[in-house]
Amino acid sequence: MHDAIVIGAGISGLRCALDLEAAGVDYLIVEKNSFVGGRCSSLRCDGFILDRGFQVLLDSYDEVFSVVTEKDLGYQRFLSGALIDTDRGLRDLFDPLKSPHKLRTAFGVLLSDIASFRDKWRLWNLTKVKSLPKFVDEQSSTDNYFRDTFTERFQEEFLRPFWGSVFLDYDLGIPVGHFFELMKFFSVGFGGLPVNGMQSLPDQLFSQLTRDRVRLETSVVAINGSRVELSSGEILEARKIILALPQEVVCRLMDYPQPVQSRSSACVYFAANNSPFELPALRLNAKTDHEIVKLICIPTSIQPNYAPKEKVLITVNLNPQFDYGNPQVRRATHTELVEIFGRQVEQWEDIEYMRIPNALPDYQLHSHLEDMDYIACGDYSSTPSINNAFASGRIAATKCLEDY
Repeated sequence: MHDAIVIGAGISGLRCALDLEAAGVDYLIVEKNSFVGGRCSSLRCDGFILDRGFQVLLDSYDEVFSVVTEKDLGYQRFLSGALIDTDRGLRDLFDPLKSPHKLRTAFGVLLSDIASFRDKWRLWNLTKVKSLPKFVDEQSSTDNYFRDTFTERFQEEFLRPFWGSVFLDYDLGIPVGHFFELMKFFSVGFGGLPVNGMQSLPDQLFSQLTRDRVRLETSVVAINGSRVELSSGEILEARKIILALPQEVVCRLMDYPQPVQSRSSACVYFAANNSPFELPALRLNAKTDHEIVKLICIPTSIQPNYAPKEKVLITVNLNPQFDYGNPQVRRATHTELVEIFGRQVEQWEDIEYMRIPNALPDYQLHSHLEDMDYIACGDYSSTPSINNAFASGRIAATKCLEDY
């Protein structure tokens, strides 16, 4: 009998195992996939690195960078802010305090027609807020908060495209507390990417564990008390079982209500000979007659390793309500891209269309995970983020060690 079995080798399960290993606990991780990382991972296709859905890693994530280093990951940063395609043309909004050209960037922000002076002042004040203000109703939606605080133009041209892409919810129905939780990280940090894709993050955790304590391609079919039944028929036993599984899987195993408001990610990857824009920044699509294309990112602008030599990788984040596999949606997507970048889009080559169901959990589902006989960890236990996935794994290990 093991002291602990961790079911799932996503970043929460790996982070949990890190502390179990340090404490000398006899643990075992079982993972159904042939790779570690779960949703925070990458695949390789013809020399391109394709993260599983559009993802960025913030350098302000303290839980993450307490156990890995930027050097370990080969981490590089985008500019802080975004390029924005509007009905009036291309605009930009960058943080002057994080810009290499602070004075010029500050002058540009002051003159920008994306936001009113009041918008800019209130956004500036938001960057100093570290928790949910007392005057804000925590049950309110982020959409309601934005409507009460900012002008319609600023909402539609920056806040909704940007935060909609972060939360995979362009209606911004997510609780406003989630916004304030992540805003504190975005306000002080940069977004960036590891040199070998998001897969670098779980791989770094995996490299710190004893290899024979991790069993890949091992599916669990049932849990009964201290017994874990594998698809092979093998029975494993442990004093503590830790469920480092997606929200919908935990709900199914524990007979809880299934998620109904979970959010999907939809992303198309293109190969090109030239980058459609030069700045190492995210590009938001705020054109009012565009429904499908939401955000464009060029990973190779900061990490050339994402593509073969002399090639560019273009990541296009889509509204998940549309299925790019549908020929009509595919044509409409290309039309929107041509209206943004011109005829060069016709030379782009489709690499992969990736749709990730349940990419973010159901924020309306309140399962009583604390009442289980098992320990659960995952980003669904708080505001979903890579940082909180790491925190959840650490907390799960602490609970296990207290009982042990």
